[in-house]
Amino acid sequence: MIPAMTNLPEVRPSKGGGVLGLTFSLFIKNAAVLLFITAITIVPVELIICYGFSNLSIDNILKDIIISQLFLTLLTPVVVYCLIERLRGGKGSVADAYRWGLRKWPRMIMYSFLQSVIFSAGLLLFVIPGLFMYVRLLLLPAVVSIENTSVTNPLESSRNMAAGQFWRFLGLGIVVNLVNFLLGLGASKLLLESGMINGITITLYYLFIDWLSLIGVILSLVLYLKIRTEQYAAAARGAEEAAVTA
Repeated sequence: MIPAMTNLPEVRPSKGGGVLGLTFSLFIKNAAVLLFITAITIVPVELIICYGFSNLSIDNILKDIIISQLFLTLLTPVVVYCLIERLRGGKGSVADAYRWGLRKWPRMIMYSFLQSVIFSAGLLLFVIPGLFMYVRLLLLPAVVSIENTSVTNPLESSRNMAAGQFWRFLGLGIVVNLVNFLLGLGASKLLLESGMINGITITLYYLFIDWLSLIGVILSLVLYLKIRTEQYAAAARGAEEAAVTA
């Protein structure tokens, strides 16, 4: 049975920082543990890729991409579990987070692949459909990580939660991706200018890039928890009003 999280923490971003403020705040406050989780997941894989294959044939390049992406999907449910536990006031045990992530991993691989295919198909139909697909699937990582996907359709859940939020979600996604792009560009220039390009430095570079990519995962989580908080509050108000009029 696919596990699901219950008793989710309430998230109400402040008017000052809003969703972006909370997203970057969670990333910065938990930077060390997020870097540790990224390192123990990605570094062994990147070292194997750097030193395990001596030539640069198309087959090996494709194999490298598949291997790295498979392990990268494990990071999402691990990070989501860890941060939710910390938002609840717990320690967010890395061991418990990995136990949760491993149970979610097969579904995460499947839905990450579907997300890539749907988004790519949207882009092939020109840019606008691709942007609509991006917005509709923005919450998919959090949905798959949190919900029991054997009884719910995460694609439908993500789409429903994004309804009426196109410009807002698009703007948030653009900001996060722009930050990742600029920081990644700076890191790549630093690596090239250093002149020390080898297996170790390349691994450290990809560690940094994969660590930064978690900002997108956190954005998905914050939006998911915010919307769920609003839905629960609306349901509670509706129940109170029904009790008063009964």
